[in-house]
Amino acid sequence: MKVKMRRTIKKQRNMYIQKTHPAILLTKILFVVALLFAAHTSLAATLSVSPGTGVYTAGQTFTARVVVNTAGANVNAAEGVLSFKPGELSVVGVSKGSIFNLWTAEPSFSNSAGTISFSGGTPSGYTGGSGTVISVTFRTKGAGNPRVSFSSGAVLAADGRGTNVLSSMNGGSFTVASAAVIPEPETIEYIAPANTPAAPTITSDTHSDPEAYHAATTAELKWTLPSGVTAVRTLLDEQSGTIPTKVYDDPIASITIDELEEGVQYFHLQFRNADGWGRVTHYRLAVDTGNPSSFDIALVEGTDLSNPEQVLILTAEDETSEVKRFLIQIDAGEPYEFIDTQGVGQITLSSLEPGHHSIIIEAFDEAGNSLINSFSFGILAFDRPQFTEFPVEVSQNVIPVIKGITRPNSEVRLMLTKLGTDTQEYTLQSNESGEFVYIPESRFTLGVYELSAVAVDQYGAQSEVSETVRIAVQEPGYVRIGSIAVSILSVFVPVLALLALTIFMLWFLWGKLRRLRTGVSREAHEAMSMLQVEFGMLQKLIQTQSATLAASRKNKKLTKAEAELVESLTVAMNESQKKVAKEITDVEDIVD
Repeated sequence: MKVKMRRTIKKQRNMYIQKTHPAILLTKILFVVALLFAAHTSLAATLSVSPGTGVYTAGQTFTARVVVNTAGANVNAAEGVLSFKPGELSVVGVSKGSIFNLWTAEPSFSNSAGTISFSGGTPSGYTGGSGTVISVTFRTKGAGNPRVSFSSGAVLAADGRGTNVLSSMNGGSFTVASAAVIPEPETIEYIAPANTPAAPTITSDTHSDPEAYHAATTAELKWTLPSGVTAVRTLLDEQSGTIPTKVYDDPIASITIDELEEGVQYFHLQFRNADGWGRVTHYRLAVDTGNPSSFDIALVEGTDLSNPEQVLILTAEDETSEVKRFLIQIDAGEPYEFIDTQGVGQITLSSLEPGHHSIIIEAFDEAGNSLINSFSFGILAFDRPQFTEFPVEVSQNVIPVIKGITRPNSEVRLMLTKLGTDTQEYTLQSNESGEFVYIPESRFTLGVYELSAVAVDQYGAQSEVSETVRIAVQEPGYVRIGSIAVSILSVFVPVLALLALTIFMLWFLWGKLRRLRTGVSREAHEAMSMLQVEFGMLQKLIQTQSATLAASRKNKKLTKAEAELVESLTVAMNESQKKVAKEITDVEDIVD
């Protein structure tokens, strides 16, 4: 029995030593710290009421947002319940925020129970520092210090397991006073007591223009402290006329505000001297850090693509500020700026030539954030002008009349070129039927002329270039019978004269035949030989001249009349040659 008791006591002592040994205790402490650290790093998201403070009067309405800060985590859902005292506040309305688009339960409130509940999410997830879940508009009921706090909440990570990463929930604490206690906002022309400081002048290197939006989320503000200032009062909220509440008994001359939220907020500043608080300055801080959410370009519905002056519809959306400035580049041209001062979202492009065009437009919001988009379209050319009446050949003593047709009431640019010289351009006008007429101011000189035309309608649309027509200007008709007739006759007249002379000689020889019988046989033989040679040369000459004349023509052919003339002359010469040859043969037979 004693041995058993000793063993039990020894076992308990060993267990105690194991639990209290320093090395073992240190290991356990490090394990617990590691667990706490792991929990701290994984649970990082917060739910907050923004603004968390504010000073209001009884019966006044104000808006507070429930915002989530994911601290870099990607979340896809949040839910919670806000509580308030029904005797201090009442809810006027609740609206959804911008980060969630799916709601398992619509945001709701109960003024009798003093609760506001929400449960929403998004499939795409959200990461950010101040995403609005819901916005709540409250009405104050009476003087006091109402609080809005979270009674429950959760923020779920987009990790596939729905891990709750919520680390803290921050409610709001507000001050409500009667209208007689709190000075009226500056917009109601608050009158400061006599001899109190004037409204401070605030300057900023980061947000220099209070009327403009800025991309910086850190604001550096500064002001000059007049002599006699004993305290400074400041506040940052979303109201434009709030009286500041945070007092600096040791007056400050500058302040740096970090993590400004998207949108418009106001920094309120007030000085105090021995006579009291002076006038308040409300400095507007407008922040927009994101690019425009969307930007679309389109042509006006029902547009006429033959019109060179096209109108584009520019549809740009931004969650915070307006998009009014655009940088436009057409094809490879220099970019130019367009500011939509009227907010109509339309721009009329400069006149464009027919063909394909590419437009690149960069849209800027008021903070200078931008989004680029491109758009392509084609300008169509309408049907080309047509020449309906024009001479193919004309004498240089005649002024030609040229007619054509195109789009009604259009400007016709006619290009006239004499081959081998420069092109001249003439401007005509088509009538209501589209007809146009061109009559040269003077006669054309000898040569070949080419004409083409292009039309531009009353809207500036341009046609394609017409087909080119040719006009040949030649010598007067009474000098030439066709362009080859003169050349042929200039050859045939000597030939006919030679033929007549030959016949005369033969007749003369026939008369002398009886007296010169002996010599006639020899002469007849010589005449036959000479006749064959001369007629052969004449035929060869006619063929050569005809070929030369045909080669000078564009189509390498003689006209029908010229070909018939050449053929008739050739037949006549052959017949003449045969007849003369027969006569000479007869003479030889007689002589023989």
